[in-house]
Amino acid sequence: MKLKTIVSIMCASVMFSCTDLDMSPVNVVNEEDLFANEAGTLSYISGMYMNLPLEDFRYAYEGNPPFNYAWTIYAQPSCRTGEAIGRDAAGNEYEAVGYWNQAYSYIRAANLLLEVLPKYASNYTEAQANSFLGEAYFIRSMVYYSLVKRYGGVPVVDKVIDYPASVSFEDTKLFRASEEDTWDFIGADLDKAIELLPESNQKGRANKYAAAALKSRIMLHAGSIAKYNTVNYAPVNGVRVCGIPQEKAVGYFKAAYEASQIVDEGGYRLYMDKWSGNNRQAQIDNFTAIFLEDTYETIFGRYYIDPEFLHQFDNSAQPMQTSNGDNNSEVCPTLDFVEMFEFDNKDINGKFENFDDNGHYKLYESPLDAFENCEPRLAATVILPMSEFKGETIELRRGILTGKSVNTMGALLKESDNYSSNYNVAVDENTVKLVNSFSQNNDDSYLVQLKSGSKYWNDLADRYPDKKDTYAGKMRRSGASGPVSNWDYGNLSGFYLRKYMNPDPKALNGGNYSSQPWIEIRYAEVLLNRAEAAWELVSLGEVADAKGESYLSIATEAINSIRKRAGATELSSTLLADEKSRDIIRTERRKELAFENKTYWDLKRWRIIDTEAEQKDRKYRILCPFFSVEDDAYFLDVKYTEPRSQNGVTMEPYIFSFEPRQYYQKIDPAEITRNSNCRQNQGY
Repeated sequence: MKLKTIVSIMCASVMFSCTDLDMSPVNVVNEEDLFANEAGTLSYISGMYMNLPLEDFRYAYEGNPPFNYAWTIYAQPSCRTGEAIGRDAAGNEYEAVGYWNQAYSYIRAANLLLEVLPKYASNYTEAQANSFLGEAYFIRSMVYYSLVKRYGGVPVVDKVIDYPASVSFEDTKLFRASEEDTWDFIGADLDKAIELLPESNQKGRANKYAAAALKSRIMLHAGSIAKYNTVNYAPVNGVRVCGIPQEKAVGYFKAAYEASQIVDEGGYRLYMDKWSGNNRQAQIDNFTAIFLEDTYETIFGRYYIDPEFLHQFDNSAQPMQTSNGDNNSEVCPTLDFVEMFEFDNKDINGKFENFDDNGHYKLYESPLDAFENCEPRLAATVILPMSEFKGETIELRRGILTGKSVNTMGALLKESDNYSSNYNVAVDENTVKLVNSFSQNNDDSYLVQLKSGSKYWNDLADRYPDKKDTYAGKMRRSGASGPVSNWDYGNLSGFYLRKYMNPDPKALNGGNYSSQPWIEIRYAEVLLNRAEAAWELVSLGEVADAKGESYLSIATEAINSIRKRAGATELSSTLLADEKSRDIIRTERRKELAFENKTYWDLKRWRIIDTEAEQKDRKYRILCPFFSVEDDAYFLDVKYTEPRSQNGVTMEPYIFSFEPRQYYQKIDPAEITRNSNCRQNQGY
């Protein structure tokens, strides 16, 4: 069956509706119709893939349900981690609904296949039957992973609960397993998947190496919980539903490390087809292509088909300038994120350096010049101010300084102040020209006169030849993509996202028109899993793997492979068993996997999201390009994210806090009511 047919079946699938553990009987659907032939089983398993809890383009933490949500165009997951800010992501919000009930309906679907398919094994080749069974184990492991990383230990159900045919209602009220047993159950499922799955499979379906790659991720997560978690919650019969004994960490990290080695047998590798060692643009193009093309780096993904199955990521994250639809600017990378990458314009603390030795703003012909020769991976991940996208210069400008040179002044405002609320008391409004909205910005009465002979004299006029005389020697106060002062469309941070964005100027982006595939697992993550697991093993007293190879040497090799491809500086010496080396590995992971919806769970499993860089009531830093008329050049101001107001009312404060209790999320109270044996997590 062709992929398009499979996707169509997936889209139409309504087989697995949200139900409780006490689901309707098995014989609601005739099992022979489902599993006695390849077409029926393929249709069934296609529905299972459709319902995988992937945090992809259609994941919305504020959605109901959060997975496979067609209207994911507003608050984006990367705005909970400091990677970005977005107009509709007001703070560190949590998932709007629980996933518990829905997950168990999908677990039941997997259990049904695992129980019933063997009855019809004679209708299949051994390879066909093994593949379907392996896929069911793979899918079940992903669903359980989505539960355990949210809630800790959950009821482990490995068979169909046939209520009321063969079990009583009381028998459906299961206790939560320990968190350790839940992770171990997932690991065992993946071992079975690795054993049964073929080495290659149809695109969008799991193979042996996808299962091994997933195991490397999940076991690394379990090891992190064992090592870094401090919660010990055992509400019933001494079963520790939150937390894992620390002595179990070594076993989990070894399992992650060894699973990553299995993936190497499948021929996956870092994508390098467009890469050239002496060509920075080639390195940018190479990294960009990973997320727009079907490459050999992808191990498992979700594929979208036009018109049956699409998403709205371009509609959400696109620059305002290139939008031909109804939304934009929901993913604006922060300066804090950008500073993780290599570029020259930093101080000794790694912070963006916007002042010269005399305390005056540095001047640039273009804001883009501040990032000249930056790490190519940064330019492939982020649209830097005034860089090109879709054939346009993405114009980002916060305002215009008139009447004085930056060489006669210090900072416009303190970094903690913002132009919206502190403007009248701290900035001379006759000197600094701002606008509240795009309607003001596009009003010709707000145009600012440039100096005679300015390099930018004809910039606006060239864009609007029908108003050349009006616009010659003039500049709009904000850029064509912002930012502006009030709550409005347009940019918020001085940067836009490039990663995953469709660069075709002709592509529709005003709704469900995007078809870029979601890469759930790629080889770069496997290398990062390996490096982290290796370092963690050394930190726990291990030295070498089963082959006698040094864990630290293996970790260094993995990090350098990724850095080389990224165009970053390779490590000149072997990593050590110290926190500095650990943080090198973690930072590399955050850069490489940025905006792939992995960072939130990394920060949680490391148990640092509540404390990292004073996370409580934190505001992230942004870059504000200004044009100076007197200097005929740009300068760059650094600010904390500005609150946005509408009609005098603050709409979005952009203040982020994380409650430590959220390391284990709240179970839907309705589930606790239905099952008196299932206890709520602490703090709720």
